[in-house]
Amino acid sequence: MMTMTSTVLVDIQVEVTCPICRDLLTEPLSIDCGHSFCEACITENSKQSEISQEGQSRCPVCRTSYQSENLRPNRHLANIVERLKEVVLGPGKQPKLSLCVHHGEKLQLFCKEDEKVICWRCERSQEHRGHQTFLMEEAAQEYQEKFQESLKKLRKEQQDAEMLQAFIRERKASWKNQLEPERLRLQAQFTKLRRILDKEEQRELKNLEKEEKRGLSIIEEAEDELVQQSQSLRELISDLERRCQGSIMELLQDVHDVSTRSEFWTPMKPKALPKKLRSAFRAPDLKKMLRMFRELTDVQSYWVDVTLNPHTANLNLILSKNRRQVRFVGVKIFELRYLREYCATSVLGHQHFSSGKHYWEVDVTKKTAWVLGVCSASVEPALPLNQGVDNQKMPSRFRPNVGYWVIGLKHTHEYRAYEDTFASLILSMPVPPRRIGIFLDYEAGTVSFYNVTNHGFPIYTFSKYYFATPVCPYFNPCTCEVPITLCRPNS
Repeated sequence: MMTMTSTVLVDIQVEVTCPICRDLLTEPLSIDCGHSFCEACITENSKQSEISQEGQSRCPVCRTSYQSENLRPNRHLANIVERLKEVVLGPGKQPKLSLCVHHGEKLQLFCKEDEKVICWRCERSQEHRGHQTFLMEEAAQEYQEKFQESLKKLRKEQQDAEMLQAFIRERKASWKNQLEPERLRLQAQFTKLRRILDKEEQRELKNLEKEEKRGLSIIEEAEDELVQQSQSLRELISDLERRCQGSIMELLQDVHDVSTRSEFWTPMKPKALPKKLRSAFRAPDLKKMLRMFRELTDVQSYWVDVTLNPHTANLNLILSKNRRQVRFVGVKIFELRYLREYCATSVLGHQHFSSGKHYWEVDVTKKTAWVLGVCSASVEPALPLNQGVDNQKMPSRFRPNVGYWVIGLKHTHEYRAYEDTFASLILSMPVPPRRIGIFLDYEAGTVSFYNVTNHGFPIYTFSKYYFATPVCPYFNPCTCEVPITLCRPNS
């Protein structure tokens, strides 16, 4: 219904539009041919016709001649125009007209060269004379098509820009998501470093406290001896004074003892007193500490969740339910001590490695003996306790050439590495390890051990070996009944 009404209004508007100014008729006048025009428009047309060579006025629509004096008002059209204005614009409102700022005439033409909307007087001015001009409606159609093409292109570019913006937002979010874990990782690493420095500080303070107690003990002992010596000296002096001032009997009573004490009195010199600290505090080598810390952090990125394989455990061992802990429970037999410690108490890791890099850690807190490392998956199983073995040949069991790359602890403080060319290589361990890190680089042929307790201090590395078969983690708690425990990744 609304569409039909709008169509009728448009048709009526066309009928009451001036053919000259293209606007609603204003004070419409009709000529002999029946066409109607605004009073101002047809009057101007008549004047132009009189000036021209024709000398007579012609209808701008059908070119029929007419006499200016025959122009007559068309009240009927005027009423229709007023009614139309009320319907379209509302009561009392007038249509907005676009007028030329220079001439005050209605803008209804378009100059092609200057691409400007102009009035009919502008068209005749020096500025636009000779230029191609068109009715605005004709020019509008051409530019409508042109702008539609431009609009299509720009919308495509807008779509591309929106896609790019979405991509950038996604990349921004991804970048932030990457930064947050890295920030947390850095904070965690520096927290570890601060913890390391705090431990070093506490260790040095404890050493200083021990040094203080040792020095004070020596000084206080010397002080006590000096006090006792001074007391004995005062008593001897007092006895001699009393004898000299007393009677002959008092003078000679026990004279031998007093004479001997006086003659042989010799002051005892105190023990050497400490002058300065035996070992002045030295700040830790931060570069070395950072290097060790970074190396440990690098290898820890290859941490694997190693568990124990119960099928490889000797009967002298008990494994925990989670396959992370093993301890010795066998009967101790003194005659087979070496065999018991190094053969009948081993268990292998469940994982086999034939490529790549792998790292795991073992807790050996309070243990007095252990053997750790890797071994070839094809090594012979551990011997039972009741089978005799030549003790002199036992060290050869832990050799790289027979498939073992291991280090161990004996008798609480003897740390050894088992190489092909040595019975055993004694290792220096400044800080006894409670936690051992083991790193296998299969392609490089290396097995490295780290003292995690001492900030990742490198213990020993078996280097440039060729692993002919897959290898697996090796664990041996020996006869020490304290368990060894596999640590969880990043624990």
